[in-house]
Amino acid sequence: MDKAYDSEKIHELTREKLGSIAIVPLRQRKRKSIKGRYRKKMVHEFDDKIYPLRNLSETMFSVLKRRYGENLRARKYRNQVKEVKFKVILHNLDKYVKTVFFVWMRISTEPILFYFINCSY
Repeated sequence: MDKAYDSEKIHELTREKLGSIAIVPLRQRKRKSIKGRYRKKMVHEFDDKIYPLRNLSETMFSVLKRRYGENLRARKYRNQVKEVKFKVILHNLDKYVKTVFFVWMRISTEPILFYFINCSY
């Protein structure tokens, strides 16, 4: 998440309800004191190496939404999770098949080179 999501309520929700840690950089403010228990912890737990990987996941979500649509048809949460997982698996299979197909096409269209050995008796 980016700095716009830096609030104690979001940190509390992700830690207590979801059981994970939200990697959110702290907003720069005029006052130096940081309010909130989890926001104070984020000062020490924020990892500069993990945070840039956020772009990869956001790009992947964008690709999935463009290719398979934003809307989920399932009503129950459990089935919605299954639907998203299915879309990810379908995307990975599609990329694999295209890669194998292009490699096969490349190999099949290359000219066959015969090397003749000049034998002198």
